[in-house]
Amino acid sequence: MNHPGSEASVAPAASPSLPRISRRHALIGLAALLAQAGFWSNPLSAAMQAPASVPASGPAPATMLFYTVSQTITGHRDLSADTAARIEQAMRTNVPGFAERLLQLGALLVTGQEAKALLAAATAADPGLRELTLAIVAAWYTGTVAGNGAQGTKSIVVAYAEALMYRTVADGQVVPTYCNYGPLWWLKAPPAVRVSTPVAPKPVPAPATTGTPEPKGKQAK
Repeated sequence: MNHPGSEASVAPAASPSLPRISRRHALIGLAALLAQAGFWSNPLSAAMQAPASVPASGPAPATMLFYTVSQTITGHRDLSADTAARIEQAMRTNVPGFAERLLQLGALLVTGQEAKALLAAATAADPGLRELTLAIVAAWYTGTVAGNGAQGTKSIVVAYAEALMYRTVADGQVVPTYCNYGPLWWLKAPPAVRVSTPVAPKPVPAPATTGTPEPKGKQAK
């Protein structure tokens, strides 16, 4: 009991009791922490978290040789890789021994080689390689791999608008088609909207003042 005039005594606040962690719970928590650290250091987990890389554009490794041969023998470096893959697949179907002869033709490639030089090297090496070289050129220019009725193969149409024969006349003629302005012309942006210039009326000639007068009805017209 406090007497008047005496200072009030302040009792110390009781500190809250902390929960006691058992040795078993501490070991379980440590094991979980180590397991998590090991998971994130695993290369497989890093691969799972890393975004998938975008595949590089261009022909597949199996088609790269045919693509390079096609670029050299046609003289065009901007050939479509997808079309090259389709032509190669069609030639593997229609041309006997294509895989073996393609390797032989690829062995004749030289850096910076021109089409005439490759054709001459193929002709000197084997007449069959010359035929294959010309068949590759024909396939790119016509968009069709020819078949052989005696061998039971049919011609395979691979490309139409991308056929190289249409490039030589592209400045004055569209690819022949029933569609206006070439195949898939509707994919392009429409032409800009324009306002035609007003056409001035043609002046009416004055009636003749000499000779036989024209009928009034004709003058009115």
